[in-house]
Amino acid sequence: MEIKNQEELSVAQRVRKVRVEKNFSQDYLAKKLGLSQKAYSKIENSESKLNVDTLIKISEILDTPITNFLDESSRPIVNDYSNRTGGDNIIYKNIYNEKTEDLYNQLLKAKDDIINAKQSEIEVLKKALSNIN
Repeated sequence: MEIKNQEELSVAQRVRKVRVEKNFSQDYLAKKLGLSQKAYSKIENSESKLNVDTLIKISEILDTPITNFLDESSRPIVNDYSNRTGGDNIIYKNIYNEKTEDLYNQLLKAKDDIINAKQSEIEVLKKALSNIN
């Protein structure tokens, strides 16, 4: 396999890279997935579409976070269950934009506000409890 930067590797190539690094054979992974070695080989060679469920199983078998297989510039990943594609294709859509970032930041702020409010409530309850004792 030609060595490429991690950013240049496809999902299938990243799966192969991790499998090789962990010294697992294609046959081993195929058996764990309930596939033939030939069917598994087609996944790594991008001859067969890799669905999200299979990628999750592969990440579990290789004890590797699923995010290690994904190109971060290609998020989010949508499992396409439409009749148009047969229902099990991974579709990459790069929809990251300023609106998305703004929404993300708003959600983070809301989370932080909730945490701060809960911490204040805890302090009030601690004081009330200490006054009872």
